[in-house]
Amino acid sequence: MTSPTLSELFEGSNSDTITHRGKIIRAIVRIPVNDGALVTVNRLSVASPRPQAVKLALNSGVMDVNGYRGPEVALWSHNSPETNEIRIRGVGASLLEVWNAWSMGGVDTSWIGNAGIVAKSTPEGEILRCSDGLDIPSFSDLVIQISIARK
Repeated sequence: MTSPTLSELFEGSNSDTITHRGKIIRAIVRIPVNDGALVTVNRLSVASPRPQAVKLALNSGVMDVNGYRGPEVALWSHNSPETNEIRIRGVGASLLEVWNAWSMGGVDTSWIGNAGIVAKSTPEGEILRCSDGLDIPSFSDLVIQISIARK
């Protein structure tokens, strides 16, 4: 008998947060924001041979980052700077959703297999340790830090 994958555990729990082997694991992390907030995303490490991404989506409004403006952005390990500053725009902006993705043969992939995020709060912001969906959960495939400077 094989162990269930993290995505199977998420589905079975009807939740985006589970406890597995003593760790609180999330499929998606939600961070409160407001209009004018500055979100800084620092890529701390990538331990996977596959391209990894952190994806961010805003509930309302848009994000300005690296000359792009839109409600959702993907910061890929192979083509984005290690540090990205994202300005939140929109009076209705209140929630930033964050999840990890990876490329499998050029296909943008999320939320399957053993994908998940272990989050830790620090004085500098949230550290997100991401496991892509392949192999055993490692939570070192992509490690980022997100900090919010509210306006």
